[in-house]
Amino acid sequence: MTTTEIPTTTTITEAAEAAPASPDLYRDVHKGIRAELFTTTVEAGTLDPSDRASRLGLSGRIEELVQKLNFDAHHEDEFIQPTIEQVLPTIAERIVSDHALLDRRIQDVFEMSIVVRESCGPDARTLGHELYLELASFTSAYLEHQNLEERVVYAALAETLGPVGLMEMHHALVSSIPPQEMASFLAIMIPAMNVDDRTELLGGMRMGAPAEVFAGVWGLAGSVLAPADLAAVGARLGIDA
Repeated sequence: MTTTEIPTTTTITEAAEAAPASPDLYRDVHKGIRAELFTTTVEAGTLDPSDRASRLGLSGRIEELVQKLNFDAHHEDEFIQPTIEQVLPTIAERIVSDHALLDRRIQDVFEMSIVVRESCGPDARTLGHELYLELASFTSAYLEHQNLEERVVYAALAETLGPVGLMEMHHALVSSIPPQEMASFLAIMIPAMNVDDRTELLGGMRMGAPAEVFAGVWGLAGSVLAPADLAAVGARLGIDA
């Protein structure tokens, strides 16, 4: 997915900070990452190995995926991991190990995609299928890691910190994200959300951010949602879409 361009006067991160945060630290971003993993895996499985443009496109998409996964893991390590180490020390060790292993595996997938990108003839088909299998295997491992964070880690954090503490952690994390990175993540998160998630996120931004900032976010949403989906959110927020 191509990152949506936003006006230079629009500070996407400012809008995200202004939104009343859901206490769930993982839900929305994990939905977006899952969608990217699934879509990229399908693209790998349907790759035309004889088409260089398709091979280039897949390699580029995997490179963007690597960047997003590394960025997400880095921010979890910086803003969430210290508290996990306090309340779930054994799980914290596993998360460190998971992050290191998953980082290596997705980098290997990207390097495989470069080989596929430069291949031709029968080799391209064989190597392309191996890339697909490795990406599918990686996706399975990543889903297990997300499940641990969402069902075990989040429950412990919620019990320890409460809604206010979770909100403070969320805002500290969000405020550290540059606007263009935030726009890139919103571009994969918003389509992966349901209408309640979108209304909560965009409604919070609308209430807390300057009008011109929200206009940029709403424009981004319009660029990544089907018209009917945008209209559904608009109807709930009282916005003509």
